[in-house]
Amino acid sequence: MQANDDDVDARVRQRLRQLRLQRGMTLDDVATRSAIDVSTLSRLESGKRRLALDHLPRLASALSVSAAELLRAP
Repeated sequence: MQANDDDVDARVRQRLRQLRLQRGMTLDDVATRSAIDVSTLSRLESGKRRLALDHLPRLASALSVSAAELLRAP
């Protein structure tokens, strides 16, 4: 199961960065809109921190997408 968890983490990290850049948003912008500390967000994107389930809806809302969109392959 660890490999599947890693796949989901990697997919969300890629989508998060992709969507953020497509929208011309900085890490600060997303951090403010999601109420997630900018350092935490940076570590999430870089893979230095694992994604928590409670991050998904907040990140999706900050990027104006559904949580399913964050889970979709880039």
